Amino acid sequence: MVWDRDQEAEAARIYRQYRRLLDTVARSILAQHPEDCEECVQDAIWAYVSGADKWNPERGSEQTYLCVLTRSRARDRLRRLSARREEPLADHQDYLTAGDQMEREAVRDGLRRALAELNREERRLFTLRFLYQWPSQEIGQAMGLSAGAVDARTARLRKKLKRLLARQGLGMGKEREDETL
Repeated sequence: MVWDRDQEAEAARIYRQYRRLLDTVARSILAQHPEDCEECVQDAIWAYVSGADKWNPERGSEQTYLCVLTRSRARDRLRRLSARREEPLADHQDYLTAGDQMEREAVRDGLRRALAELNREERRLFTLRFLYQWPSQEIGQAMGLSAGAVDARTARLRKKLKRLLARQGLGMGKEREDETL
C-alpha cells in the first residue's frame, strides 16, 4: 500500500503520542508473546490512519479508539498464536495412560480405534501435522486451505481426539488423573 506524506506524518504523530499506552494495552493481552506487541501497535496505528473516517469523536476520544483497535489486534494475534501452538505427539508419549494400567499394545489399539473414527481429511491432517510435523503453511498448500484454516482445524482435531480417547478410557496426563478421582 502506498502512503502519502500526510498519512505518514499522522502515523508518526500517533506513534509518538500514544506508543507507550498502546504498548501497555498490547502487553496486557500478549504477556507471553512480548515480541508481537510492537507489531500489534503498528497494525492499530496503520488501521487508524488508513481508515480515520471510521473514528467517530462523539463515541469516544482518539486515545480510546486507538486502545480499542490495539486490544482487538492483540486478541486476534493471541487467538492465532494459540491455534498454531504445536504439540508433537512425542511430547505426550509418557502421559498417554489407561485407567487400569493397560499394556502399551492396548493403548496403541485405542489410539488406532480413535483414529479410525476420523474422516479421511482429519486423518490426513493428523498425519501431516503430528506425524510429519509439517507447518501450517505447507499443510494448507497440500490440502488447499489457508494456514489459518489449518490451525483452526488442528485445534478442533485435538479436541475431538481427546474426546475419542477419553471415551475409550484413555486420557492425556493430568486430565486423566482428574477423571478417575
